[in-house]
Amino acid sequence: MGKIIRFWSDILEIRFDKENLPQVNHLLTTNDGKTYLLVKRIIDEQTVRAIIIYSSKPININDQITNTKQSFMVPVGKNAKNNIYSFEGKPLLDDRNTLPKYIEMNSIINNERYLNNENEIIETGIKAIDFFIPILKGYKLGIFGGAGVGKTVLMKEIIFNVNKANAKTSNIFIGSGERSREAIELFNELESSDLMKNSTMYISKMNESPGARMSIVPIGITASEYLRDIEKEDVLLFIDNIYRFVQAENEVSASLGKKPSVGGYQSTLESDVANIENRMFKNENGSITSFQTIFLPMDDLSDPSAVAVFNHLDGNLVLSRNQTAKNIFPAFDPLASSSNSVDESIIGKEHFNAIIETKKILKTYKDLEDVIMILGFDELDEQSKRIVKIALQLENFFTQNFFMTEHFTKAPGVYVSLEDTIKSVQRILDGKYIKQSPEIFAYVGSNLNIPTDEELNL
Repeated sequence: MGKIIRFWSDILEIRFDKENLPQVNHLLTTNDGKTYLLVKRIIDEQTVRAIIIYSSKPININDQITNTKQSFMVPVGKNAKNNIYSFEGKPLLDDRNTLPKYIEMNSIINNERYLNNENEIIETGIKAIDFFIPILKGYKLGIFGGAGVGKTVLMKEIIFNVNKANAKTSNIFIGSGERSREAIELFNELESSDLMKNSTMYISKMNESPGARMSIVPIGITASEYLRDIEKEDVLLFIDNIYRFVQAENEVSASLGKKPSVGGYQSTLESDVANIENRMFKNENGSITSFQTIFLPMDDLSDPSAVAVFNHLDGNLVLSRNQTAKNIFPAFDPLASSSNSVDESIIGKEHFNAIIETKKILKTYKDLEDVIMILGFDELDEQSKRIVKIALQLENFFTQNFFMTEHFTKAPGVYVSLEDTIKSVQRILDGKYIKQSPEIFAYVGSNLNIPTDEELNL
């Protein structure tokens, strides 16, 4: 047992006997096990500094503290599926009667990488992603965007589309510091689509303490590692939102009195991000393919938090406010986005060449936009007019109705295969619709059923 000797804000100083001194990241309890504290610093051989994770009632000097001698216990494995868990590992759905196995957070970290040349593409049915950012097993995709540009909606669409094509994969969803409404909506949608039986959700809401919001991410990753390394499964890991994890780590760092670094972030920003990102990969047991939303403060891609995450990703998908202003959804910016899977040896020559040509046309159009605004479209030469028309057709073609938005757009969702997407793009690049309005491609699926100029003439 220990006792509180000092406290300020959400930091407590606790004295223990020498032989009972807890380690960093050990969990402490008080108030009959209903208040949780997490050790973050050892001051001397009898004193530790801990942060409050959850308090059931006011904490006082001299309160008795119990050392649990372990960190968070994580519900894992097949029996943990079909439920939602808090940071304590408590199931939030009482009617499931599941008895999951519990293991300690971060207790099975496996750093052994597995190098092989088999690149297995995971199709999402979302044209913009499958075409510009082909996703491979074990891949890390970051979805960047400011407030309200559609990060969570896009992530939910990926969850549903990928599960339709990959029935055997397991899903782990980590909600770090986001709205509880979004988690409830996702649960209801997973439940009604019969996907919850393969899914586990770990949630820490935005009104919970920074200690809970930062811990829920390694808790969910520990569960993913268990499914990959012990159960030998392929895992789809969805994290919404990595920025909230960074923010929580920053709040804890500030409370502990550490000096901030660049942009007001914690000095340990890079290592905090690396400690979780380096655990998501493919090995001989299975793969963890992760999809992570990253909030951009002030829509700034150069924000230190975004840069720290960006360094670990295989692909970055940027959602732009300019695209939402044009009524283009998903609000994908192909020129700001990139992927290391865009390689001829991985995706084939036809797809690779189509990406290069498409980006070239979109870049030329972007360079001409100021000229068009000042002088007007009619002042362009014939070659430039052709490029602008093809660029507008491509921009409209990559819009898509989502299954996730059917209830408010009243338009049915569309799943487009990668093969159909590539063929459709190639037809536009070849100028087969050059005499037709770009608007005909807005929110269509593929264009394989749309008659070309030549067919219309016949």
